[in-house]
Amino acid sequence: MKYTLPLLLLPLTALPGRASEADSVRSYRMDEVVVTATRAPLPLKSAPVLTRVIPAAEIRRSGIPTLQGLLEKELAGVEFHQAGYGQSLSFQGLDARYVLFLVDGERMAGETYGNIDYNRIPLSNIERIEIVRGASSVLYGSNAMGAVVNVITRMPRERVEVGASVRYGTPFQRNGGETMGSGASTHDLETYRDRLDVPNLRSEVSVGLKLNRFRSLTTASYRSVDAYRLSGTKNEERHYERLIPMSPDIASMMTGTPSFNPGTPVSDTTLSVPPDSRGLSVSGWRDWSVGQRFDYELSEQFRFELSGSYFRKQRFDFQNSIMDDNPLSAVFGNNDVWTFESYRGYNLKALMEHSPNRRNKIYLSYVRDEYRRDLDSLSGVRTPKQRHTYNIPRLLWTLEAGRSHRLTTGIEMTNEQLRFDLNADPRGFDDVKSMNTGSAYVQDEILTGHRVSFVVGVRGEYNDRFGWQVTPKASAKLTAGDFSVRANYSNGYRNPSLKEMYMELDIPVANSPRIIGNPGLKPEKNHYLSLCLEYDREAFNLSASVNQSYFRNKIDARRLPDEGTRQVMRYENIDRSRFGSVELIGRLRLLPGLVLNGNYNYVYQHDNAPEGSTQYIFPSPHTATFSLDYRFARKRFTFGAEAHVRYVGAKEYEDFMPYIEIPDALAGFIRDKIDGKPGGPTPEVIAAMRQFKYYTGTYTARHPSYAVCGVTLNAEWNRRVMLAVGGENLFDYAPQVVNFNSALTAPRNFFVQLSFRY
Repeated sequence: MKYTLPLLLLPLTALPGRASEADSVRSYRMDEVVVTATRAPLPLKSAPVLTRVIPAAEIRRSGIPTLQGLLEKELAGVEFHQAGYGQSLSFQGLDARYVLFLVDGERMAGETYGNIDYNRIPLSNIERIEIVRGASSVLYGSNAMGAVVNVITRMPRERVEVGASVRYGTPFQRNGGETMGSGASTHDLETYRDRLDVPNLRSEVSVGLKLNRFRSLTTASYRSVDAYRLSGTKNEERHYERLIPMSPDIASMMTGTPSFNPGTPVSDTTLSVPPDSRGLSVSGWRDWSVGQRFDYELSEQFRFELSGSYFRKQRFDFQNSIMDDNPLSAVFGNNDVWTFESYRGYNLKALMEHSPNRRNKIYLSYVRDEYRRDLDSLSGVRTPKQRHTYNIPRLLWTLEAGRSHRLTTGIEMTNEQLRFDLNADPRGFDDVKSMNTGSAYVQDEILTGHRVSFVVGVRGEYNDRFGWQVTPKASAKLTAGDFSVRANYSNGYRNPSLKEMYMELDIPVANSPRIIGNPGLKPEKNHYLSLCLEYDREAFNLSASVNQSYFRNKIDARRLPDEGTRQVMRYENIDRSRFGSVELIGRLRLLPGLVLNGNYNYVYQHDNAPEGSTQYIFPSPHTATFSLDYRFARKRFTFGAEAHVRYVGAKEYEDFMPYIEIPDALAGFIRDKIDGKPGGPTPEVIAAMRQFKYYTGTYTARHPSYAVCGVTLNAEWNRRVMLAVGGENLFDYAPQVVNFNSALTAPRNFFVQLSFRY
């Protein structure tokens, strides 16, 4: 595990035959400065708030192409799943709505069920990633209830810096046999297949300048990721306490939009369900990004920053996936021109830093971040789906008050605007929803210079829809010899999102759920408590922590009384909910240059939600990561090797995937009718209609535990040229059961990466 833990990881001592410079690169040092926990620079070893760091050198050497893969590899308790809108995060039992992602301390637009577009954060221009566990609403406001992940970008340190990198990975799958339905043209079919088979490629280039008081950094990147289909490997045994058989209307089935009538429920039924032939489509994509940042120091008192970036992505999925709205898509196919989702985002930031003296710093900034999602087609028709925008002006002041106090005070205004196609308003996408939030906060870092230090703070916020929120926090750190104790209490909150208030998702399939928003939602609140004990020696480090988060008014989708055969769900507040986790982290230097790392996490949750509430993404209670790292340095040459294992424990949860069994004769007859072929049902088809089976109901889904392994080798010359090779999922693990909660483990693949820095 190559991230640094507060008061946990110390730099390796320089050893005979090993360059001390390599040691400083190998391990992020405890005297390095972090900013996320306090919004002001502070040595990592002094931070009273739990902070983890993944440094740039380790990101570069790992060869991992995405932020999602990096977080899963480095942190136990982090899981990503595939939902219809893309990848969905689970972070120590909490979903993405409670984890705030920042770039240089600023929010990103474009949330979908709390998830940002993680591909907007390329790994090429990162100085480090800082992760702060627990509620951080005092400094960062709404959504920072479970954790804050802050991506810190770099700036050039030399007069001229040029960097380039290219990474190629073996394909996940070859999808030449994929079809689109008989209505597709040859051109559309070829294009569809080509886009499912894009290469696993990442390339980046950067040019930096440092000329006296002026600095500039220009970056560009291109990535493409191969799509693949996850299919179950074993039959799934499902036990239904109440199973509802659905009788089809044959005439409607021939139109491709079937309707069904519920039959008499059956109790205590067990079905052996074979893997769904459609499988789960794990998206492939192509994205491009460019960025430019200028820094100018007018004098010792004034510094100016101007930066901007542009991002574009196209996402490709398989037809006939279990993510499709239509559960019978394997039969009906898709006669429409093939469509894909496209995304665009841009960011603008202007900042002035004023230092009237060495004790005062004043920051005045303005940020605009916009994200767009569209549905495109091969014919060139574009349908807008979402426009999400943040406008955030901020004034921040840090003051060193005496020898032991540092005050951080800020005021900011957040304007959020959203246009989206699922808007319940009759105007739909043309209706703009918005809300405005004004905040003021103050935090005092009490660094006594002795064994005890404190951080206390409070935030007051007024939202034009939800009124006032006041959130306090208090953290303390005690050091005694090789032992340290950190304790933290913080109060977090999350305002309901505009989608949770105004969304109306009406899936165009008979008997499917209808999900509606609720303008009467209340803000969520939580009380977060954590305690961490750390033992820190030069060659051995161990950390044990426990935390609890008590929620009030947690927002969930609750099942309402049925409208006929339709299931209606609406976002509602749950009175109480409790989340907690226990984490163990260790690091042991076995031999000079050889280090063993381990991270284990256990999470649990308890809701007093009524039986009608539901949850879509379920984390595994037990997760762990292990790595064995070796590093050797001689003069200008450095060699590194790492073997890593990620373990995810078994889990159980209530699921509601339908069970469908369609005889071949009936499937062929329906396809013929859709294609307009003449002829009525034959006796064989009539007999097949009687054999058709379609059942709905909830059951206990079970996923067994699994482990995935990888290895990476890298060699670096003169700190300028690096070659890395490696492989992931070496034993080619594939999940037994495939649904929205399955592991997104790509098939076994290998990569080679070449990087150059001047």
